[in-house]
Amino acid sequence: MAKKAGKILALAAVAGTVAAGVSYFRKYRSFNKELDEDFHDFEDEEDSPTPDSTMNRNYVSLHADKDEFLVAAGDVLNAVKDAAGAAKNVVKDAAAIMTDTARDAMNAAADTAAAAKATLTGAGATAAKEAEDILDEAAEVVEETAETILDKTEEAKEKISKTATIIEEDLPTS
Repeated sequence: MAKKAGKILALAAVAGTVAAGVSYFRKYRSFNKELDEDFHDFEDEEDSPTPDSTMNRNYVSLHADKDEFLVAAGDVLNAVKDAAGAAKNVVKDAAAIMTDTARDAMNAAADTAAAAKATLTGAGATAAKEAEDILDEAAEVVEETAETILDKTEEAKEKISKTATIIEEDLPTS
């Protein structure tokens, strides 16, 4: 029985291979005919002359007047001044936002420390003292960090203002 099943399986495999080969051959032959027809369709067409695209181009003169260059330089200068002023204002606003955020964080940390301290006052004296010490140390660290952030923010704000002023002074006026 196993021999018959093996023979039937082998015969089915051979039949499937033959069917796939015939199908591939027919498909390839029909594709090849379509390709030849498409090629012959384009073979009979005449080449139409292509219009010269350079006839419609507008060229920029390389011999501009001195006045045109001065006007263009003045426009660029004004644009640079406007951009420098806008950048200076953006940096000032960002520094103000960072300063406000640092103050708010410091106040929130102090409030949280005070609330935690008030909550723990009802507990044992030793635990309360330890918690108070930890909270005091945490509050000091938070305050020092906030002050450092404020100082760095102020320094950055001053440096940026100085840089913007130097840029504005270096730009020639028209």
